[in-house]
Amino acid sequence: MNNIISKEYQAPILLIVIAVFLIVPVYITGRTDLPAATLVVASCACFFGAVFLMVTRPEEGIPADVASFFSIGLMESYARVAAELGASGPAHFIPDGNKVRQFNPARNFRRIPKPNLTAIVPEPESGGIFSVPSGMPVMAHLQRSGKLRIPHDMPDIYTAISEAERDLIHVADEVEVTEEGESVVVRFREFRFMPACEEIRSESMKICQIAPCPPCSLAGCILAAGTGAVWNIEGIAPSPEKNEMLITFTRMKDEHPPRDEGPDTRH
Repeated sequence: MNNIISKEYQAPILLIVIAVFLIVPVYITGRTDLPAATLVVASCACFFGAVFLMVTRPEEGIPADVASFFSIGLMESYARVAAELGASGPAHFIPDGNKVRQFNPARNFRRIPKPNLTAIVPEPESGGIFSVPSGMPVMAHLQRSGKLRIPHDMPDIYTAISEAERDLIHVADEVEVTEEGESVVVRFREFRFMPACEEIRSESMKICQIAPCPPCSLAGCILAAGTGAVWNIEGIAPSPEKNEMLITFTRMKDEHPPRDEGPDTRH
């Protein structure tokens, strides 16, 4: 494989193959039950990550303003599936060992469930859907390549988010991370995914909160991995006239110990 496919494209292509492998049985069988919904969720996450890794390359590849539209259909599909299953709450980023998982709560959500292998949690007070956040494959790829290490001090975490978004995946010219009370605000200036944001905004801004795109999801993943705490998306505010994106994360009460950043913790 090393001789046929360039190294930087191996991870994205593998994710696309996995996404196709997961979604094909659903289309063939026409099933609409919970296992089928789980496959759709997993396929969406893999495809999000693959597209993001392939197109955020300033020196080559598809222009970011065009590539930003690739994930719209899957974001809308995931949000629709989540809503039909009664789990249309905003994305929560939950640390789970060496990974971060996304949890979309149901309406009667009162407490955060512990991550497990079950995709759909039916409990009345902690019901919702677990999935792979679209930013997780990106974070894992950057860690494996040695370009990203997850710190555990808040100032260093903010720096890691800024450098990852600006210098490693090039989604914005400037990325500013600040604290506002109990929340963390990430501001993207000259945001290259703005065309997709405008398109989704015309449909429903709630889609972005339920199924955030890889750039926004990556920030949540780094926050959760670094702090060992659960963070949820409190708000997303695109500003097309300024070409800026503002996303606010709020720290939840349920916490998990932060992971050590050694060779054995990398994906």
